[in-house]
Amino acid sequence: MQPHPSLKMKPERRAKLFTAATAEFTALGFEQASLNKIISEVGMSKSSFYHYFANKTELFQQIFSQTLAPIAQIADAFQPETLTKETFWPAILSASQHGSELFAHQPEIFDVGRMFYRNLNEPSGICSNMMKAPLALMGRILEHGKVIGSIRDDLPTSLLIEAAMGMGMAIDKWAIEHIETYSKPEFDAFNEKVVGMFVKVLAPEA
Repeated sequence: MQPHPSLKMKPERRAKLFTAATAEFTALGFEQASLNKIISEVGMSKSSFYHYFANKTELFQQIFSQTLAPIAQIADAFQPETLTKETFWPAILSASQHGSELFAHQPEIFDVGRMFYRNLNEPSGICSNMMKAPLALMGRILEHGKVIGSIRDDLPTSLLIEAAMGMGMAIDKWAIEHIETYSKPEFDAFNEKVVGMFVKVLAPEA
């Protein structure tokens, strides 16, 4: 896959554009956000903008995908099918802690997270495609977890996916608004407790 044209922009200029657009999309929602206002704030002409982006939709998608690329890399590297019953939950905790470490170094992830949840139910469906990969990974995790005995098998996988995704998004949305000032030890303790919540819901009953 060819790198997106916006990656050819000067990093500081792209960062300024993404910051202005993220604020606009979060404040007004995707449909009401003004592209003219966004590009005027960064001193960018329309011809220059369209050199890098096809439209406002592509700008939104690139903000999301480029900012969260490190998170996506962690998800892509996570191979649940390689896990055993002994390594299943420790591996999930490790991946969660790895992701949390990124937040400390990339605070813009919090802003993009707010943008995402502000637009999650937009009529345009701008965020719907962004849920396909997390849903697919969750399905793989739970299916394999059932096979090795780490996930309960007394309920349909489809129901467990809905429950896990709902709980995960609720935690994620809360964390975006409250956890930005946490220290690393506090982050680690938070992750352990969160994973413990999933264990209580998803693991087989004793």
